[in-house]
This record gives sequence, structure tokens and C-alpha cells, in this order.
Amino acid sequence: MALTKRIKCFKYLVYCYVVLLTVTGCAQIFIGTSLLWGHSGYYGIVQNKLWAPAAILLCLGPITFILCWMGCQATNQRKRCLLGMFTTLLVTCICVQFILCGWSLAMRENLPSSVEIFIDDSFVEFLDKFSRTKVDNLHLWNRMQSQLQCCGVDGPLDYRRLSLPWSCCSRPEHAYESACDTHYKRGCLAVVSEQIKHRLLITAFSAAIIAIFQSLGLFCAVHLTILFGKSDNGYDNNKLSKKRQQQFLPLSIQDKRQDMPSPLSLSPTAPGHRVIKTSATGGQK
Repeated sequence: MALTKRIKCFKYLVYCYVVLLTVTGCAQIFIGTSLLWGHSGYYGIVQNKLWAPAAILLCLGPITFILCWMGCQATNQRKRCLLGMFTTLLVTCICVQFILCGWSLAMRENLPSSVEIFIDDSFVEFLDKFSRTKVDNLHLWNRMQSQLQCCGVDGPLDYRRLSLPWSCCSRPEHAYESACDTHYKRGCLAVVSEQIKHRLLITAFSAAIIAIFQSLGLFCAVHLTILFGKSDNGYDNNKLSKKRQQQFLPLSIQDKRQDMPSPLSLSPTAPGHRVIKTSATGGQK
């Protein structure tokens, strides 16, 4: 009875743990989607790099939902193997998130040099096209400079010998001022690097915090797996003990049980009469 009560108690704890995992899965999807959406403003300029940590965090969300379903099924059906697999996969996901945290922080430290190479190459192509065709208003650099309120790689001086594009011009303070009387002073390299650093830092801290929350109920899942094993072993031991008790009964009782006729050995011969069939050896005696 004590084992049954403990199993029931830990089952409810695992159910609460599954609810917590569902919340963390929703957080992974929301944070990963937000980070990728923010990265889309300059993904072409940085050559589709530096998005992997946010994408991995996003992919861990659906995986967490699958693990929640697995944990519920294992707990409901008392499947020890499935519950053990649930615990193992969950530990793997937690380790991946801690690795993701370290990777994001390492990427953040090496960020300025790698981003500078991508932005310089992209800006050279933009200048070449701008000097010949003045480019379209929907070009990546025009959109980025307008949205991030920056101009050039290091500042407006990058456009020497050329007129500033419209995206470098800030809004006039007075109605009579022309569109380009004022322009943005800061370069886009510093702004983009700062935003990517900020997003990588959010990815690292989010992965670490979610991993810590997901590890809170591991003890309950592991302990319930052990209790299921003890329950199964106790059931097998009870069956074995009953079988041994039957084997070690006194010989007189075993002989009486063997001599008792089976209900199938009774067959009617005449109305109101029944004859007990005996074995051939008994007849000879």
C-alpha cells in the first residue's frame, strides 16, 4: 500500500512537470520566432549567417511538445521503458540548450570581425550599384539604413564623392527644411553588431533559464521510473511466492487435490444418476 501511494503521488508530480514543460516549449517557440523575425531585417547583408542559435531554440519547442506527450503516455500506461526514454531525451534536450548558451556567448565575443567582413562586402556591391543606377528604394541597404537609422558602414563619410541616399536622411524638424538637411551620423556596422550581440545574449540567457526550469522535475520522472520497476518486481515476486507455496504443500494435501474429480469427468448416464469416471490405473487396482 505504501508503494502504491508513492506511485500515485509521483504520478501527479510528473503531470505537473509536464505542464511546466509545455510552458517552456511555448516560450522556446515565441522567443525563437521573435529573434528570427528581428534578424530578417539584415539577413541578406550578413549573408544569412548568425541565425542558427535562434533557429535551434525555435526547433526545440516542438520537440518539447513531443516529449510532453511521451511523458503523459508513459505515466498513464505505467510504461517504465517509455518513461525512461522520456527522461533520457529530456536530459539530451537540456544539455543541448546549455551547449547552445555557450555557443551563443562564444559567437557574441567573435562577432565584430565576422560581421564587419559581411557588411563591407555587401556595402561595396551597394556602392557600385548606387553609383551607376541610384538603386531602387527597396534595396536591402536602403531598408536597413531607414529602419536602423544609420548611414554607411562607419558613417556618412563612406558616401564621399556620391550624394547621400534617401535612406540616410532623417526627418526634417521644420516643414521648410529639405529632406536631407539632416542625416544619420552613426554607421550601420555598430548598430547591426549591437543588435546581433543583443539577440545572441537573449538566446543564451533564454536557453539557460529554460534548461534550468526543465531540469526541475527530472527527479520526479526518474523516481517514478524506479517505483514502476519496484512495482513490477513486487508483482513478479508475489506470483513466484504463490507458485512456490503450491509446490511445497504437504504431500497429503497434494494427493487429495489430485484425487479430486474434475467437473469435466462427470457425465450423466441415466436420469437422476451420475457416475464418476476413474482413470484406467484406478480401475485396475
